[in-house]
This record gives sequence, structure tokens and C-alpha cells, in this order.
Amino acid sequence: MTTHSADPINPDLLNEFEDSTLGLYLDENAASVFPLGRVRHLAPGQALGDPNPFALHVILAGRLAGPRNWYGPGNHIAATDEELLAVDLPARIWTLDMKSAVWTSAANRPLRRAMTHALIAADAAEAAAIPPARLPDPETLCDIDHPEIRRCAVRLRRATQAGTAEAILKFVQPMPYRFGTWQERASDTLARGTGMCTTKANLQVALMRAAGLEAGFVEMPMPISTLGRLMPSSWLTLMRSSVRHYFAAVKLGGRWHAADASYDDAAVVIYLESLPHLSWLMPSFLGEGRPYAPAIESEGTDPFDITVVPHLNEEMGKRSRFLPRHFEALNTRMDRARGTQRHWGRIAIEQAAREGSEARA
Repeated sequence: MTTHSADPINPDLLNEFEDSTLGLYLDENAASVFPLGRVRHLAPGQALGDPNPFALHVILAGRLAGPRNWYGPGNHIAATDEELLAVDLPARIWTLDMKSAVWTSAANRPLRRAMTHALIAADAAEAAAIPPARLPDPETLCDIDHPEIRRCAVRLRRATQAGTAEAILKFVQPMPYRFGTWQERASDTLARGTGMCTTKANLQVALMRAAGLEAGFVEMPMPISTLGRLMPSSWLTLMRSSVRHYFAAVKLGGRWHAADASYDDAAVVIYLESLPHLSWLMPSFLGEGRPYAPAIESEGTDPFDITVVPHLNEEMGKRSRFLPRHFEALNTRMDRARGTQRHWGRIAIEQAAREGSEARA
């Protein structure tokens, strides 16, 4: 194992730290906190092995696993009695001794306050992302008869089928795209207001069917090099080379049209950083003879060359190998692009203020 101080001049290590959930919520303080820790490199099979009960660890790259848990890039870990080993690949770990003289100095009081708020914010965001213990029956996921789905479909109905389909796409598409659980009903996604490709497609199909349109689902392979633009780069080595992307389709004028509402503008902007020739995909559109399919267009294939299936029950019924903390770490780049950290940051400040008041009472 090699160890060295975190060097703020090393942009790769600093970028990995800023892409962590802790780095996200530290926000502009991340670059000041980073050099106060040290970075260790663990070979596969090597233990984290830090007995310091005041150590805080952030995984910059690789994966740590123990008998009960595993942690991926961007996850942070406090002292634990569980032995954690680097698995599969080498790991880089940033460690801060929260009892060190440097960290506890008067000069670093603002950074300690920022760290407290960041830890509270990260916990609150993760708690909000935890799915219910009892997941819904996959047969009930596209719940077109739910009252809120029906009411929303009525509000989005237009004079023509194409107009209705576009109104629904433009309603679902701005919902923030976030990696997360896909085992939720369309009405759950509507209430949450965020989703990933499966859940946003499920909501879109439910709304289109409730509005009287013929709608279904499309599956397409997507290289992780394409989807990976939306996630911190340290995750790419842990992913399969190809993933499956799902989106909605609607029949207009007797012909199936791709109608992919997966990616909100913030996600599309990230794509366009490396695919500027697709800038015409903003803003979203849909009409008869005018499918909308950013993922298909990014692969350079025909947006009408699609196979439509009636449901995703089997796919959406599968359990993910990822936990909420993994999804939160996958979302940091998109959350920063949207400013999501400010919402949870405000909650953290309010919670810290309440706890301070209770302690003084």
C-alpha cells in the first residue's frame, strides 16, 4: 500500500473527490477540504485496515467490500467494525483524520461546519432515495387507472393525438433523470418527480394510454461509453460494456414513433459536451413523422427502426445489485449540473440549527 498527501495540484484526484457524494455537498469547499486528507492506494485483496475511530474515508476509485456491505466510487465510510477489502481492481481511498490537529484547528472551523452540513445533506438525500421495503407487484407498475394518472392525462390531452403525445413527452422529459430504483409504479414516479429511463418511460406510457393513445416500450442496447457520460468516470471500470436503454413509443398515423423522454435538459447538455452535432435535439419535440430519440440519434441509427413491446414487467421486476448510496454517487455530475445539492444543503443547515437549539435548551 502506498500513501501520500492529497495534492490539490493533481486534478485527477481532486476531480474524483469532487465527484463523490461528500464532494458534491461540500460544493465550493471541496477543493479546500481535499488537501487536508491523504490518499491511499490499495491493491486487490488489500484491507482498508484503519483502526482510527475518527477517520472518514471516501472511495475515489475501485470498490471495497465486506461480509455485509460494498461501497463504490464516491461513497464515504466512517469508522466500521467490518473488514473491507479492495475487490476486483485497485482502489484509491481519501482519508481524513477528524481528530488531527490540522482539522481541529481554529482556522478550519468553517470547513468543519461545511463538513457537518455535507454529511447531513448526503444522509438526507440517500434516505429520500430508499425505496419502500415492500416493492409493488410488477403487474401493477403501469397503473393507468390511478386517479392522479387519470387527472394528469386529462390535463395533457390536446386536440390531436400527435399534440397529446407531444404534450405528455414535454411533461415527462423535464423531470430530472437520475439513476435509481426502477421498481415503482407510474403514479409513484409522478409523485416523486424524477426517474430513470425505465420509470420515466413507464410514466409516459401510462399517461399516453390513459389519454387514449396506443403506446408501448422499446429496448435498445447502449454502450456504457455513451451512458457513462452522465456518471463519474470512476464508475465506468465497474460497469458492463453495454447496457439496455428503455424508452416509450407511440403510434401516430398508423406508425410507431420513438418518444424518448428519459433525459432532461441537464442530462442532454452533458451529452452535447461530446456530441455537439446533436444540438438540434434541444428543445424536445414530437409529431407525426417526427420521432424524438436522442439515444438512437447518438448511435446514428433510424429512429423508426424500433420494436415495440406492451410492458416492461419482467425487467422492472428485477432487483438491482446497487443500493441507494451507489445510485447517489452515480448521480453527482447530473445533480451538480442542476444545483440539486443546494436543496439538500438547505435541509442540512436547518437540521443542524434545530439540533443546536435542542442542545442549548
